Amino acid sequence: MDTPWTRAKKARHELQEQRIGRMEGGARQNNSGRIWRWHRDNTLHNFLVEARTTKADSYRIDRKEFHNIRKEGFQTPPGLLAAMQIDFHDLHLMVTELSVFQERELRLIELETRVEALEAELAKVNTVK
Repeated sequence: MDTPWTRAKKARHELQEQRIGRMEGGARQNNSGRIWRWHRDNTLHNFLVEARTTKADSYRIDRKEFHNIRKEGFQTPPGLLAAMQIDFHDLHLMVTELSVFQERELRLIELETRVEALEAELAKVNTVK
């Protein structure tokens, strides 16, 4: 249990990592990237997440660093996708590759369509009875 005086001592990045770790499907990485076997800060579903916070109004994402996150994600069993979670004050962003977003979005649309079709079939069966 966190007490107010314990929370006050934690840095913003520690609170961010804890928040991601508590999310459904989330886990905090041991040692948060300090040891080579534990890359990056968190895992969230199928993503290896590098968590960043800033007090500024902008944040620069480095191409080389994102490629390193991708490489480390592939090396982390069972093979994870790369993502960055960036906090700007009260704005929380998740950054991933466009192709990953598109693939997941299309899969979601496909599954929603299947559910709607199954619900329609079930409604027909129930009205026939």
